Amino acid sequence: MNPTGPVDERRASDDLVRAIALTTQFGDRIVLDGVDVAIRRGEVFVVMGPSGCGKTTLLRHLCGLLPPTIGSVSVAGHDLYSASPELLHHLRLRTGMSFQGGALLGSLSVLENVALPLRENTDLPEAVILATARMKLDMVGLLHAAHLLPSSLSGGMKKRAAIARAIALDPDIVYFDEPSAGLDPITAAEVDNVITKLNKVFGITMVVVTHDLPSAHAIADRIVVLLDGKVAALGERDRVWHDPNPRLRDFIERRLRAEDSRGMDVIQHLEA
Repeated sequence: MNPTGPVDERRASDDLVRAIALTTQFGDRIVLDGVDVAIRRGEVFVVMGPSGCGKTTLLRHLCGLLPPTIGSVSVAGHDLYSASPELLHHLRLRTGMSFQGGALLGSLSVLENVALPLRENTDLPEAVILATARMKLDMVGLLHAAHLLPSSLSGGMKKRAAIARAIALDPDIVYFDEPSAGLDPITAAEVDNVITKLNKVFGITMVVVTHDLPSAHAIADRIVVLLDGKVAALGERDRVWHDPNPRLRDFIERRLRAEDSRGMDVIQHLEA
């Protein structure tokens, strides 16, 4: 196979992305410590864990934004951090990213934000670019807001506009950084429904970083839970959800451990 040419889908395994022995160190701090994950084609893969556990760092490694200190990431069988510039560009075009705050360009309309990746990376006629951008907005339920500026959008609408832009180039995989952060439960559920629909209808692989437990349970096919930079659990959603690991149970059941006057552990359930 030509190492700089298009990826041969027929030769690729069911694992679209594989990360092996990822270790990340910033100064004296180890953020990730020997993390192994494999993301299958067509699944919704959720990365969970408490704040500071390494979720966002793992996401940055997987999507090609940050080389690990040790370890490797492969996409469709190609090492992401040793790929030629041509192959790396090709792999990035097949990857979408939905940032936590949306990262929409404030001076452009919603339609122009979605059209931007098409203008920058294709030679399509302008009419086709605009028609495609409108189609992507329709897929996330935002066609009615195509003419608006991002400043006129609600938080949930910004998230959906960011998703429309992330799928503009028909990627194989889309990464989401805390898609439900800052949203009320109803709006978060709407975003969850968009992610699920795009996955089920179009077969797009989704990787979602979140600490929103209801959202994770609603959308996940498989889950990895990170604790202290290590994999505490990895597998099908229901298996992870009922894992007996005490620290995992504390996280999923929102339990706070404290010591009583005798130095014994006391478990407090946090209010939802």
